[in-house]
Amino acid sequence: MSTDYVSDNLALPDLSGHFPNMVAGDKTKATWPYFRKEIDHTWYVDRRDPQIGFINKDEAAILYANARLFAGKSGLEIGAWRGWSSCHLLAAGLKTLHIVEPKLADADWRREFAAAVEGVGASDRAIFVPGFSPAEVVRLGESGWRWSFAFIDGDHDADAPKIDALTTSRFLEPTAMILFHDLASPYVAAGLRALRGQGWRTLVYQTAQIMGAAWRGDIAPVRHTPDPKQKWRLPDHVADLAKGS
Repeated sequence: MSTDYVSDNLALPDLSGHFPNMVAGDKTKATWPYFRKEIDHTWYVDRRDPQIGFINKDEAAILYANARLFAGKSGLEIGAWRGWSSCHLLAAGLKTLHIVEPKLADADWRREFAAAVEGVGASDRAIFVPGFSPAEVVRLGESGWRWSFAFIDGDHDADAPKIDALTTSRFLEPTAMILFHDLASPYVAAGLRALRGQGWRTLVYQTAQIMGAAWRGDIAPVRHTPDPKQKWRLPDHVADLAKGS
């Protein structure tokens, strides 16, 4: 039976009550080719969309802890799905969070999303952007916005993650961090690798779907201890990134 795991040095708020449709998914039925079914951690999905998962509890703790390093600063999220990750970012204390998610153009989706954000007391800090990256990121950046923290979990195909990463990096503060989810995909890993090529420091978090961080300036990502009960391995396309900066 799958279980939740959180690194012993990390913690996260209990936000599950704001997501009544979030349930444990059936990993045997997951169709995404890079899904790591062998990792025995609970995979959370929305019961209405059982093929699309949320970040798990361990990954949410990594996201929350890193975002807390930038409390009082502005953040950007590319790809938010139902708002689970967004609520963790807002609970971490970001001053503002631009949430770039095309599904927010749907009135019912937006209403449910807004209710979750209101539930964590962050309606005044969440800025909904119902469009696509990178166009919306460029529009916001060229209008003068600058961010200190970014979470990229949007389009995972082809060059999209790389383009999202390089576009976002143009509009970040001198001290900044970009966190990625789903480095199990070589396309997402290419985004982290592109930032490394530009001089950003990088690391890889060994989680169910693999997270990665790129940072610059006077900051460092939080430490994480992988679940010792799992038989961890890394795909070949991540091995070089896992060696550190």
